[in-house]
Amino acid sequence: MGDYISIKITNELLHPLFQDKYLAEFTSRIKERQYQEEIAFEHMLITDNTDRQDLIIIDRQIMDSMDRTMRMDLLALRQIMGNDYQFCVVEVKLGNNPELQGDVIKQLKGYVDRISVNFDDYKYCYELNFKQKQGLGLYESQDKIKSLKINIINGVSGIIVVSGYSGIAKKRIEELRQKSPDINILPLWNKIDFSKEILKNT
Repeated sequence: MGDYISIKITNELLHPLFQDKYLAEFTSRIKERQYQEEIAFEHMLITDNTDRQDLIIIDRQIMDSMDRTMRMDLLALRQIMGNDYQFCVVEVKLGNNPELQGDVIKQLKGYVDRISVNFDDYKYCYELNFKQKQGLGLYESQDKIKSLKINIINGVSGIIVVSGYSGIAKKRIEELRQKSPDINILPLWNKIDFSKEILKNT
């Protein structure tokens, strides 16, 4: 679908799918697509923000089964108080991405609305997702969250994180803010504490 491909398989075919020959094919196709820098930026944000209890990046490249045209870049859990967390949708854009000319506002608001309307389903899914990751030992090296119990409460926020190509991006960000003054945009031109800025800006 556009730049994306979805593969739906049964449990029995999961292991055969991840053979070296198929992984090599996936990799070669990914390399042909645009916005590889954006994917690298996403990975940087994820890896630079592990072992935090106040902001947990729980998932990336999320496609809603009810609307396959929607694909969230990152989904985070933002700590409100104690074990209570709220969803925060993070759209990651490089400064030269044409979507910064306006499309990203509709994208972000659409994702926030989608989670808000289907909150109970998202809550159930991601509380279970978190427990499963803990059970699999994926947080064993992250002392702050390996034994954390989370309760996701109502209230969904969203933020656009922009990096690189600042000469182009600054003008586009200003135009976005004029079009939609309530939109949260975080420009990352320098080494900034990403989690701290998100918590402050959402």
